[in-house]
Amino acid sequence: MNVRQKLLGGYLLVALLVAVTSGIAWHSATASAEKAAADEAVRIAQGMALDVTLGLPVDTADEIVSPLYYSPRALDNYLQRLHDVQHRDAVVVDSGEYILGDVVRENVGSLFDHDRDDEVGRTIADGRARVFVETSDDYPDGIKQVVVPMRNKGGKTIGAIIVEYTPIYDQMMAATRQAQYVTLISSATVILLILALGFGFSGSLVRRITSLTTAVRAIRTGDYTLRVPHDGKDEIGRLARAFNSMAEQLERSAREILAKEYTDSILAGAGEGICGVDAAGRIAFANEAAGRITGLGVTGLLQREAGVLLPEATEGLVSGTREGRLQRPDGTAVRVEYTISELEKEGRRIGAVILLRDVTRQRDLERDLRHQALHDGLTGLPNRKLLLDRLDHALARSRASGERIALLYLDLDGFKRVNDSLGHNAGDLLLRTAAERLTAVVRPQDSVARLGGDEFAVLLEGADSTAVESVAGGCLEALARPFVVHGREAVVTVSIGVVPDAGRFADADEVVRNADVAMYAAKDLGRNRFMVFETRMHEQLLSRLDQETRLREAVHRGELRLHLQPVVALPEGQVSGAEALVRWEDPERGLQQPGSFIPLAEETGMIIEIDRWILLEACRTIRRWQEESPATAPAWVSVNLSAIHLDLPDLTDHVAYALATTGLSPHCLVLELTETVMMRDLAVTSARLEELRQLGVKIAIDDFGTGYSSLGYLRDIPVDVLKIDRSFITGLVGNGRQQELVSAIMQLGHTLGLRVVAEGIEDAGQLALLIAMGCKYAQGYHLGRPQPPGELRAALTVPVLHR
Repeated sequence: MNVRQKLLGGYLLVALLVAVTSGIAWHSATASAEKAAADEAVRIAQGMALDVTLGLPVDTADEIVSPLYYSPRALDNYLQRLHDVQHRDAVVVDSGEYILGDVVRENVGSLFDHDRDDEVGRTIADGRARVFVETSDDYPDGIKQVVVPMRNKGGKTIGAIIVEYTPIYDQMMAATRQAQYVTLISSATVILLILALGFGFSGSLVRRITSLTTAVRAIRTGDYTLRVPHDGKDEIGRLARAFNSMAEQLERSAREILAKEYTDSILAGAGEGICGVDAAGRIAFANEAAGRITGLGVTGLLQREAGVLLPEATEGLVSGTREGRLQRPDGTAVRVEYTISELEKEGRRIGAVILLRDVTRQRDLERDLRHQALHDGLTGLPNRKLLLDRLDHALARSRASGERIALLYLDLDGFKRVNDSLGHNAGDLLLRTAAERLTAVVRPQDSVARLGGDEFAVLLEGADSTAVESVAGGCLEALARPFVVHGREAVVTVSIGVVPDAGRFADADEVVRNADVAMYAAKDLGRNRFMVFETRMHEQLLSRLDQETRLREAVHRGELRLHLQPVVALPEGQVSGAEALVRWEDPERGLQQPGSFIPLAEETGMIIEIDRWILLEACRTIRRWQEESPATAPAWVSVNLSAIHLDLPDLTDHVAYALATTGLSPHCLVLELTETVMMRDLAVTSARLEELRQLGVKIAIDDFGTGYSSLGYLRDIPVDVLKIDRSFITGLVGNGRQQELVSAIMQLGHTLGLRVVAEGIEDAGQLALLIAMGCKYAQGYHLGRPQPPGELRAALTVPVLHR
């Protein structure tokens, strides 16, 4: 039982005593009222007995008194008057308990039998007044009665009188009840006040004790920050103040102990080595990390000369940070950075602290990062940044010594075709092989770098014009040899721009830019060659940049033009379809053929926008032609797609949009792709082409027979049209072997259910020979040149073979 329960128990006991006292007072008042009522009833009954036995008091002196006992009529009048006036009922009986008088006259003369305990008989017998309760069938709850003896003048008991005193009892009890209620209310109020005081006082006391107990428990758990309110000047207040003082002392002690333990833990668990050196230069303290870094352990370090531990600190333990190699007892060595901090007290040196850090991995990582930042991750060659740095240093040496330096800028020709057809892994392998071949060609003092993509550079130091031409020729020869990648043979060439006397230019960026310009000049002249930089090449480069800028705006400015070349059905000579081709109406240079801007568009990525324009314009033109002149309109139109389109996830959506916008039937659209493009990734290509065919669009293989492919892909790739490359048609007449090859291609296509179209028909002899070979479709300048749709539409009123 806690303190509060004990206190509340005491207050409850007091309240209970008050309640018991109140109950006793209530019972005493009730008993007193009952006794007073009985006594009063006895006195009244005794008076009535005197009236009955001795007679009523006289009004005059000479009046004769006659006892009522002997006069039934007088007795009846007396009893009736008492009943009517004083509301008192009385019964007079003789010594034999026969009723002499009663308010109820019918009872007179009968035996009084309502006294079941014979209270009346005993009163007549012994002469003592008695109180009893009369019970009967009419009054089952009973009537309070008092019986007193009646004595004559000689003192002899001659009977008894029974008087009902219930009204007197009720009057007495009513008067007593009010006092009892006052006592009850007063007692209840006192009890409530006692309980409220008990709850309040015990709560206050218990709160203070609980606060103190909680603080004591907190101290047991190691928390010394809790304080107890110390209000009050009683014993508990003094105890609280004493406790707070004790807690403050414990907290200070705990902080001091914790600070020492914390410091020791930090020193022991620190990742860096920490050594404390005394005034004599000996190690007095060392943590685990210091023992691990030095390889000596903590025990091996203690009392060792710090100068011997750090031999590179030749000037002694002077404050500062240094770095050096630390030889371990096991023969290994680590790179250590150590910081010495001298300790002084009152101007006197008392020792030092040495902080050791193992920076071996950090320095190795820094070296690796420097290498990665300055070298190409694929080939291991220096990258552009390192090349520019070496070129800057070479230019500085050239200006100081007059040494001649040169720079070669190399770009692989045809690498994109290999990368697209054989995949990026094959392309990476080819680049690594190319790097190895270039490194084998140059001299030991020269630097080969990869600038990015398929671009390389060679820095030649101490090289005259003969040496420059020799290295450039060696690079051409080394890269012209076929590359074997993933079991396939790939052939690429290289275009090289040469800056032979780089020292005459301002900086490395200018040298690289000029070599790049010369490289593009080599590409423009047919590739697989090297070109020496000339000033005029800048003008050509600026012209190229200007053309690129104008080409970017050509679509938005409406400068592209759609031309259609007819595809003729043989032997009837009717136009069956048309191939959509693009021309550029350059405001400065006039109408440009595709060969003058399509390569630039492919390099810059503008080919996507141009191809989409051609697709939408071709569908719109053919649909309008079919509506206005269905007799002469081509049944289908073919549109070329560049390789980059197959990598676009929205290709199918864009084709569907073009068909839906123009209203052209999907069966009237043929999409042409070269077999080189199709062979890049058969799985991806087949899935993408199958999506297009589900739209109802037909797929054509353009330039068939010129790619790095086999006939097996015709089985795996969903195609509908086979277009024989013009290289097979040129020289067809008079060449039996070539005729057999073309015939075999046509037979293969027809067997597979493909539409075979021969391209590049330049004369009547080729056309006649193809008709004889069973060719069903052909196109070429002999059958119709590409021309604007309006001109072609006007010309198609006459069959092609009759014009």
